[in-house]
Amino acid sequence: MNRRLFIKKSAVAATMLPFINLVQSCKTNTKKQKIFVLIQLVGGNDGLNTLIPLDNFKNIVAARSNLFIPENKVLTLKGTSINGLHPALEGVRDLYNNGLASFVQSVGYENQSYSHFRSADIWLTGSEASKVLYTGWMARFLETRYNGYPEGFPNLTNPDPPAIKVGESGTFAFQGEVMDMSIVLNPLSVPESSGTDIDKVEPNTYAGVSVKNIREIFLQTDSYTGVLKNALDSTFTHSKLYPKKGVNPLADQLKVVAQLINAGLQTPVYMVDLKGFDTHAEQVSASDTTKGSHANLLKNLSQAITCFWDDMNHIGRENDVAGMVFSEFGRRIISNNSLGTDHGAAQPLLFFGSGLNGDIIGKNPSIPDKVTVDNNIEMQYDFRNIYSSILNGWFNVSETEVKDVLFETFPKVNIFGK
Repeated sequence: MNRRLFIKKSAVAATMLPFINLVQSCKTNTKKQKIFVLIQLVGGNDGLNTLIPLDNFKNIVAARSNLFIPENKVLTLKGTSINGLHPALEGVRDLYNNGLASFVQSVGYENQSYSHFRSADIWLTGSEASKVLYTGWMARFLETRYNGYPEGFPNLTNPDPPAIKVGESGTFAFQGEVMDMSIVLNPLSVPESSGTDIDKVEPNTYAGVSVKNIREIFLQTDSYTGVLKNALDSTFTHSKLYPKKGVNPLADQLKVVAQLINAGLQTPVYMVDLKGFDTHAEQVSASDTTKGSHANLLKNLSQAITCFWDDMNHIGRENDVAGMVFSEFGRRIISNNSLGTDHGAAQPLLFFGSGLNGDIIGKNPSIPDKVTVDNNIEMQYDFRNIYSSILNGWFNVSETEVKDVLFETFPKVNIFGK
């Protein structure tokens, strides 16, 4: 779309808003399309202390003597004696044992960047390490469903946002060719119209064009404000497992996602995040390695997913909602002298939902007898194999269309299909 025409199109969309809100207020859950929830662990999660390989535990103890989880404290998993979970992940353990969670081992990419910003960009755009992309991988998929967005949106057929990011800021994953495909919702505030002037004309200068682009984003957000307010104001008795607001930031975000899904929004993709995983120091407590900052983060993750899934069961959406937990990279095999771990490479990914094949996909990572700072978890699966699996296995996107989104063919991993 020509960005210079967007303000006029937004004005048309704004005139439709009262009718769209009326349609939204009458929504039911009768149309149950597939929904996917992305959970980003910001900072780089320590996979070896999350999904713990027990078949080479002696080498883990040697490599990280000051922060390994004692074997008798590791949570056991149904059907396997060579894998266990951090003791803070009781909720995830229960989901796994009931066939509602699975893991994919050692996911990453070649020529690992150990920069938080660059590695996050690689994951969010779906690029190679040697290339820079300016659109998000999920946005490219959404553009195939919302043809021409944002021109003519919202409309009677698609009254809801293509994607919603719940949190303090947006995400590169939803950045489309023309503009962001998502609406950003702060879980601690109510969406309000920005009051942006539809008819204002900026000067044809570099600064004027930049201001105009920002104003267009506000106008597009305003066009969905009524829809979102109606959804957030709708009556819904959430799971009693949720903690009080402000205690667990991820639970607060997923509670909003559950509220919007229950209200009948046809938004297919949501994204939330949990910050704090850059655990260079004091990842564990010196007196008890099962406690500390990483344990607290994993507890919040487990609790939030458990509460959210309880909501999905309550409203009967457990068969058409699934999610993935990922970070920009894993962490080193060897620990450092500050009770922490430094930036690493591959990581295990967690999936949750009733449509999973279950189990742990892939082999346990190899831990050398003698580990140095140069040793890393070797990649078994390129992260774009995972994206291919989500698009094809969950959203039923054809292999040709998947290639258009990811630019290459990446064989899918058998994550979905129960």
